[in-house]
Amino acid sequence: MVTTVEAVLAAALQAGYLNMGEVRRIMTRTGTVPDGPGHPARLRAAIWNELLAPHDVDHGLGITLALNAGAHDFGVMGELVSHCDSLLDAYRVISRYSRLLHPDIDIRATRQAGRIEIHYTLLRADQRIASAILAAGQLWALTLLARLPRTTLGLDVTPLRMDMACPPPRPGPWQKAEHVLGCPIRFGQKHYRLVFDRAPLERRQHLETRPARFFLEELARRMLAEMPAQSDMPTRVAESLRARLPSGRVSVSDVAGDLGVSSRTLQRRLAADKRCFRDILDRVRRREARHLLQTGQYTKNEISFLLGYAEQSVFAHALRRWAKSACMD
Repeated sequence: MVTTVEAVLAAALQAGYLNMGEVRRIMTRTGTVPDGPGHPARLRAAIWNELLAPHDVDHGLGITLALNAGAHDFGVMGELVSHCDSLLDAYRVISRYSRLLHPDIDIRATRQAGRIEIHYTLLRADQRIASAILAAGQLWALTLLARLPRTTLGLDVTPLRMDMACPPPRPGPWQKAEHVLGCPIRFGQKHYRLVFDRAPLERRQHLETRPARFFLEELARRMLAEMPAQSDMPTRVAESLRARLPSGRVSVSDVAGDLGVSSRTLQRRLAADKRCFRDILDRVRRREARHLLQTGQYTKNEISFLLGYAEQSVFAHALRRWAKSACMD
């Protein structure tokens, strides 16, 4: 599978920022050759540093390079997304298997009244990495997500806007992104997110390649299972549940599939940590409910939907229970 590091280098080569000799030297110097040493996050930071410093550019380069990346640069993930039957399905697949591209990000699709938001969050930012390098990587990722409808599924769907939680870059080639993507880019916002009209993201396609989708998902699950543990099992379960809440598919078997283990193995590992799946789900819903209520942007009916409850009455009961135990404080 092609890694994010290799995809960035391929895009830099395509955009003319590097030649093949420079690519080889960077890969050798930063340890991205096979079996090379180094922590993945620091490797990615080293690549961006190698690109930013010599060319005297800032984090806007992340957008510029993303405009030169193709779906073929992302191996199994790119192929898997191309077999999704709707854009919303594609973004959820990316959320489920995003660790194959980057172990420390959370990508989440949430439904709003008439729109769908795709949130991109860096979970664990290394404080030793310069803010411009972190921003370049985040701009790269969000721009790729904005291009996904056209590049991977061939659909003429554009975001309503892109929000970036970083200062605006200096003027440069990245500015053509608004024309290419067909939407405004706003900097200095609270979140990294895309906002889409809801209807085109939920519109289903008629595909004849479902067996290929099943094969690719199984391959992605196995690759995910072979990756080093990102964190303890309860934390991984909570992360899977947060991504799954809006779909309502939050069973033990659903989460076990995300983590590449059987339902029995998942429950056994949680029991070893003296944790219960139902309690983790309740805690995740409680925290998400508190966050959504604090924003003041959603009705209780909308929050009930975003938390995956089948009926609003069930959410209302949960609110009363949390309030009695002071869990919403």
